[in-house]
Amino acid sequence: MEYYMQKTYYKTASLISNSCKAIALLARQTAEVAMLANEYGKNLGLAYQLIDDVLNFTGTSASFGKGALSNIRHGIVTAPLLCAMEEFPQLRAVIDQGLDNPANVDLHHNLLVISLLSADVKAICSKR
Repeated sequence: MEYYMQKTYYKTASLISNSCKAIALLARQTAEVAMLANEYGKNLGLAYQLIDDVLNFTGTSASFGKGALSNIRHGIVTAPLLCAMEEFPQLRAVIDQGLDNPANVDLHHNLLVISLLSADVKAICSKR
């Protein structure tokens, strides 16, 4: 997961974090404010990408402009799949067979939905 978060920072969050920092610097804010703006942008960018990855499994093609399950179909392993592999170790063997097999895509989707739902339930329970 650490590698995924680092990749996500370089892919998405760095643009947002550096943009936030640049705005603070252009507004002649202190170095501390610029650093805080940079950290805010980093967290915003990571959160954006994580939500985008979840929507790839739970959303519809019409709702976010790309095909549902497009990441799996293109062989891209994202945070929901990494989390599901922790919960369902048998996914690793399926992934090793290849994500381009339609039967594997369906299995991934079903296990990911179960994993996401159980994560939601765990989050709800922990708030009580």
